[in-house]
Amino acid sequence: MNYLFDNKYKKISGLVFYLTSIIGFYLLITDIIFDLFTLNVYSLFSESFSDLTYGGGWIENGLGDEIFTTIIIISGLINSFCKEKIEDELISKIRLESLTMSLFISYGLVIISTFLIYNLSYMYVMVFNLFIILILFNLIFSYRLYKHYKS
Repeated sequence: MNYLFDNKYKKISGLVFYLTSIIGFYLLITDIIFDLFTLNVYSLFSESFSDLTYGGGWIENGLGDEIFTTIIIISGLINSFCKEKIEDELISKIRLESLTMSLFISYGLVIISTFLIYNLSYMYVMVFNLFIILILFNLIFSYRLYKHYKS
């Protein structure tokens, strides 16, 4: 069974992934992202995490962060799991080792952050962890492919 996307999607998904990652990060640190695409949306939980008695309801929310998150994850997954022009067992091994290394690094950072970062800042670490796995995997895999083709 082969779960890889066609190679023709690699360039466009990579471009979208890296551009939206950079733009999304900039919009997040400048707090502009929360003001984009403000609409009334249905929310499953209340505004307060501790107030679980309140069920769902309609709230006004900026959908910028949800849109960027979805685009980054989808384009990152497509870019990560596109076939190479020449896909063989060695490329599969490099892909697996790169994914394993990115998971170890990412969860190592989470463990370190658990003991050094607290409160709302820790939540930001967990949100960034969604993306750091894909970013690290793409960078490690690209670097290892570069070294393989160069040799």
